[in-house]
Amino acid sequence: MGNQFDRVVFVAVIHTDLDSVEEARRVVREVKPTVVAVELDHERYEHLSNPDAHKEIDTMPLTGDTAQDLMQQFAAMEQALGGITGSNVGDEMMAAIEEGRAVGAKIALVDRPMKTTIQAMMRVPLDELYGLTKMLPDATQDIEESGATDILDMLKQDGAVDDIIEQFRSEFPGLAKVLIEERDQYLAQALHFILNDVQGKIVAVLGAGHIQGVETALEKLIADN
Repeated sequence: MGNQFDRVVFVAVIHTDLDSVEEARRVVREVKPTVVAVELDHERYEHLSNPDAHKEIDTMPLTGDTAQDLMQQFAAMEQALGGITGSNVGDEMMAAIEEGRAVGAKIALVDRPMKTTIQAMMRVPLDELYGLTKMLPDATQDIEESGATDILDMLKQDGAVDDIIEQFRSEFPGLAKVLIEERDQYLAQALHFILNDVQGKIVAVLGAGHIQGVETALEKLIADN
């Protein structure tokens, strides 16, 4: 089991962090993997590849559809962080893709489609959705007022991301299942499929909040195989 799992080199990134962009580049350059797997789906990859074609998304009014609105507010919060740090959401993924192409690696988009995640959020109890929807504008304001650097420094401390995930799980169990656990499983299955499909190393560039769950799920898939 060890051999299979050891072929995956995980890169934990914090979205909108310039250091994460450089780290993703460095690891891909050094490992020269057969496959670079990134936490994007096709739709988000298209948006990042052609930002001008998708400008209208940034200014779309809230729709009254709670799950959709929540995703837009997440996007606004990430944009607030990116605006301050000079790194946009997805820069670290696009850097890994660019570096992967430079070393001749295949590129795999391994995240669950955003539409599927939004559909899954429709099944989350409304009080959870409303609870988080109420919190996000304040969180975005906090980022703008306190400065992104402080927040990113805090997130980079050992165990900080895991603590935040645990807190999120206890406050919003339904959302944690959809946004974290189900996606961890999806990402692990995609990586497991790639492991069975290719020889050589895989560099997996994932948000820091997914690493632990994906590693656990992937180890189980390999053991059960």
